[in-house]
Amino acid sequence: MSRRRCAALLLLLAACAGCGYRLLGSGGASALPPAVQSIAVLPFDNRTNRPEIEQRVTEEVARELSERSRLVVKTDAGATDAVLVGAVLSYGTTPVQFTDAGRATRVEATVSLQATLRQTADDQILWSQSGLIFKTQFDVPDDTTGFFDRETVALDDIARGAADVLVTSIFEGF
Repeated sequence: MSRRRCAALLLLLAACAGCGYRLLGSGGASALPPAVQSIAVLPFDNRTNRPEIEQRVTEEVARELSERSRLVVKTDAGATDAVLVGAVLSYGTTPVQFTDAGRATRVEATVSLQATLRQTADDQILWSQSGLIFKTQFDVPDDTTGFFDRETVALDDIARGAADVLVTSIFEGF
């Protein structure tokens, strides 16, 4: 009798192991229409005074789409099923930690983005968001020459984080 219970329990556990949740963007599933097989990620506009920020965001979004989806990512909008366009709206740094003498020792960098994904066949908007805000903090070295190196690393972190959230939002249809 206990063998039958054991076998029934194992069968139940095996059946339950296949149940579960996963994100739509994983494993090739997506909230995008099945007709969308390829996507062009056009260079984001830079509406800030910080050079290169749009390049970093564009590259990370394209990389994230390529790694996490079944979509073929291209740079030519004419040869794709959908086109992603975006803009870096703002960039700023704010000191958040100080020494007793008032010198900043930690800075928060903030970026605001907007992006729209359109189907090329009929120009239908598949997904759009504005006001996406991303933040990261970094330590300021004692000498001011290292500030820009740390700021550049922070920009890379922001670009990766922004790409992750943006691509997840596209796949989930938020």
